[in-house]
Amino acid sequence: MGEKKNEQETLIRLIIGLYILKILQQEPAHGNKLAAEITRRTQDAYIPNTNALYPLLRTLEERGYIVGEWDSPVTRGKRIYTVTDAGIARIPALEAMLEERLKESERRIAILRTDLLGL
Repeated sequence: MGEKKNEQETLIRLIIGLYILKILQQEPAHGNKLAAEITRRTQDAYIPNTNALYPLLRTLEERGYIVGEWDSPVTRGKRIYTVTDAGIARIPALEAMLEERLKESERRIAILRTDLLGL
């Protein structure tokens, strides 16, 4: 059971990470703006939990895919993120990984639809 939960968490991190990089390609943004944009683009299908979003932003920053700077270094109010060249270069690989996982999910759904619903 734990393996399936980790698989789901990994998929969600992949989806949210890809959204972050693609949104930041358009313009720099802070965490709450990213969460709101992901929620809007997914029509509320994914509402990023800030407890998961901010660690993911730190991970992306540690890996050099994004850079964050405080809007005011003194008050440290909002951290504004910008995608790096490495982040842009990473997008095609993440897209390929997501495509593979979505195809597998669609295959499993087709089995269930056929077997349980006779469709």
